[in-house]
Amino acid sequence: MNLFLNLRTHLWANAFRPFFLATSIHALVSILIWILILFSFLKPPSITGLISFHSYEMVFGFARAAILGFLFTAAQNWTKTILIRERSLLVLFSLWVLGRFSWIDIPILSNVAFLSDFVCDTFALYLLAPTLMKKGQEHNRVIVVCYTLFAFAHGLAILSILGILSSMLTLHWIHISIFLVLIFIILIAGRILPFFTTVAVANSSPRRIQRVETLTTYGSFLFIGIESFLFWFPKLQVVAGFFALAFTGSQALRWFLWEPWKSRRTPILWILYLSYFWLVLGLFFYGLSHFGVFPVSLAFHILTVGSIGGFIYGMITRVSLGHTGRIILASKTILFGYICITLAVFARVLFPLFGFANIGYGASAFLWMLSFAVLLFKYWNILIEPRVDSPNK
Repeated sequence: MNLFLNLRTHLWANAFRPFFLATSIHALVSILIWILILFSFLKPPSITGLISFHSYEMVFGFARAAILGFLFTAAQNWTKTILIRERSLLVLFSLWVLGRFSWIDIPILSNVAFLSDFVCDTFALYLLAPTLMKKGQEHNRVIVVCYTLFAFAHGLAILSILGILSSMLTLHWIHISIFLVLIFIILIAGRILPFFTTVAVANSSPRRIQRVETLTTYGSFLFIGIESFLFWFPKLQVVAGFFALAFTGSQALRWFLWEPWKSRRTPILWILYLSYFWLVLGLFFYGLSHFGVFPVSLAFHILTVGSIGGFIYGMITRVSLGHTGRIILASKTILFGYICITLAVFARVLFPLFGFANIGYGASAFLWMLSFAVLLFKYWNILIEPRVDSPNK
């Protein structure tokens, strides 16, 4: 009875609650299904290619759930306005859930699910854009631009999967969507990591240089632009490679200016810095992949497992505590989760790099699932129960 009451009363009060729970559950279930398919224990879905199915779900299932949970929570703080709650939150969440059935080989269900998945993006923009585009919110308009591009790439990926556009474009648009998720991380990290460090770490003085921040913002969208046209202009590979390496340099400088080493005694902070380091490293190797000297798949998994997975994990652990009135401190159990998701990156990249691909796939999947099982175990009650400092919130 108490569980039902909590789900009804508190779960739908804030966007981070259902979407962070969904992110964690999806991380477990989707990778379990993926690894069972990969090792031939399950029949793969035939609506799309195996790699496309896996990539699509990790971007538009896992990552997008976390983005929606964070954006609607943060935007309400930025604007001091309630953007979503209860019914509208339930509708948005239901659209996301229905979208998870898009890969099932039942044409009517699949088409409805793909439509629902895209409507989820348009509804999110409908709720976010009017407030974030108002006068006085100029610094937040980039969030709307980024999510609009994300929704556009999502739509193109769906059209490619359904054969309305060339199916050869499916992975291209999913990869562009991965880069857009990374831009969200770049934008959000620039706002929160220096602040978190100043608050949590004594004698720290992270620097946020405006020229570097401006270069980062415009460089991010230029990076997306160059990568978007590579499919049609493969001769741009060298240009794209050099730009990716230059962009890596700007991100490395930014990371260094934040003094990440000072967070080493604060796990709930260093997991975010480590995730940003994976972003820097992943972009570096992705730049090298344009010259054919590093496997592009491994570069993408540094970016996805390491940067996206790690940053989402870290933000869920921090935001959930802070927005439920709890002390922002990682428990020993969650520290174990941080270690597991970090080891998952090493397993996914190093084993295949040295010719032991299947061991890498299995080990990284196990470590990934273990880390999110730990997260669900520790945070389930936190996300469905009332704030500890005010039962009515």
